[in-house]
Amino acid sequence: MRVPMKIARLFSTASFKPKLELLTNKSLIQIDGDGMYDYCQGLMTNDIFKLKTEKSLFTMILNSKGRVLYDCLIYKVDDNILLECEKDVASDLIKYLKMYLLRRKLNIKILENTSVWALFSSTPLDMKLNSVSVFNDPRLPILGQRIISDKTSGIRNEIFLDERDNKFTYQQWRYTNGVAEGKELLKGLSFPLEMNCDYLNGISFNKGCYVGQELTARTYHTGVTRKRIMPLVFDDMPTGLDLNADIYNESDLGAKRPPGKLRGLCGKIGIALLKIDECLKAEQLIVGGFTAKTFIPNWWKT
Repeated sequence: MRVPMKIARLFSTASFKPKLELLTNKSLIQIDGDGMYDYCQGLMTNDIFKLKTEKSLFTMILNSKGRVLYDCLIYKVDDNILLECEKDVASDLIKYLKMYLLRRKLNIKILENTSVWALFSSTPLDMKLNSVSVFNDPRLPILGQRIISDKTSGIRNEIFLDERDNKFTYQQWRYTNGVAEGKELLKGLSFPLEMNCDYLNGISFNKGCYVGQELTARTYHTGVTRKRIMPLVFDDMPTGLDLNADIYNESDLGAKRPPGKLRGLCGKIGIALLKIDECLKAEQLIVGGFTAKTFIPNWWKT
């Protein structure tokens, strides 16, 4: 099932201009020192050695049972690796990373004087700037670019944008395209394929062992992922919904196990972890008394 006509008209992305947004909920963690590639390789789902030739990667960090703990965008800046993560979990992520240091002499710290910006549009961007670091979002071209700058830099003075045609916030744009990140993931509970990590270029199935690799590889090779993060479009403006609200098929409101969980909401657009087949077939989905529909994003590799 692709985007229904009603939804396509409501959230048409035919053409809107680039927009620049400061991501105040993001932090950067710097890793440097001898052996940093080998160290990261054993903890992350993606092949970190790709940073030898690429500037940015998407990855997840799993627990030993193959459940998602953290998601990160990774950047290569000079001789350092930078991890972009949610600000609220940055300290916990550093503690987790240091558990695996053993005798490695690596420096791991939060960068206090940097800002992360999202530059996004309805069409892929390729903007080059001299005074800041610009990276293509490694997940999807439609997510645009990341800009890392000193907090004192006048980014908006350097990038002249007419943003009047772009009514989306970055969060709304992600939700419309069915992309979750940070606290929208079910930490310690969900598998990376349920979070679309494979569709978002976040897993290497050829790199060898890493924490949580065995179950992830087994799930991938069976070819069965029944639940995934998907967009959710409400018919009316929902109010008072819990982030983790149950989602039901209208024809089966009494189900003991609801086929979905709400994971994020921004206006009439949300994202949810849904049983794919059941929720696509549903005439209506019910979330806390509000009706909604879902669809398969165009970028899914189906």
